[in-house]
Amino acid sequence: MEFILPASMFFDPHSEKKRKEKINTRLAEKTKKEKRLFCAACRHPVTHQDERIIVQGGHEHRCTNPQGITYHIGCFREAAGCAPSGEATAEFTWFKGYAWRIAYCAHCQVHLGWRFQSDGDYFHGLIVDRLTSVGPVKN
Repeated sequence: MEFILPASMFFDPHSEKKRKEKINTRLAEKTKKEKRLFCAACRHPVTHQDERIIVQGGHEHRCTNPQGITYHIGCFREAAGCAPSGEATAEFTWFKGYAWRIAYCAHCQVHLGWRFQSDGDYFHGLIVDRLTSVGPVKN
């Protein structure tokens, strides 16, 4: 005669609690990852939606350079995936009191926007249509 233990004898409420905590942690991490913003050209991580900031009354701005090119930019406190280049200049700045440097994708070197800096403060003005929320393709 074969003796079968009921499944309920193997239920451990502490294990179930840990399992649910793991699931919640994974969901929180996935949500955080989904809020990352990537270079639209190469899918390199650039910044995070939680880095959005308000500068001079708004997060997004439409700015025109001296050549007549208008850019739609969003302002971000940090953009670790950007590599600023060149000397900062206040000439033709879009944000009073801030000098600017061009910012490229740290991976593929596509122009993503500008790093604006003043005494003790800085932010990134990134071109909205050069960012995507779609990350790298996983094989």
